[in-house]
Amino acid sequence: MSNFIPNTEIYFLPPSDSAPARSTREPVRIILIGSIVGINLIIAILHRLGFAEPRSWSKPQNDPATSQPMRILTKWIRH
Repeated sequence: MSNFIPNTEIYFLPPSDSAPARSTREPVRIILIGSIVGINLIIAILHRLGFAEPRSWSKPQNDPATSQPMRILTKWIRH
C-alpha cells in the first residue's frame, strides 16, 4: 500500500444540531476490482462526474484475495 497516491480533498458532513466539540479527519477508501479496461472506464466516468481526478487513484495492483487488478482512492472526510 506504500505506492498509493494520497488524495488531499476533504469533505464535510452537513451541519447538524449536535455538532461534535472538535472535528476529526477520517480516510475513506474506494476500491475498484476488475479488468484494467473496466477499472479505467469507471475512473473516467467518476472523473466526468467530478468525483476524483484520475491521477488520484493508486497505480494498478493485484488484489491479494482474487489476483485481479485493483486501484484504490482515498477520500478524506471531516466529522
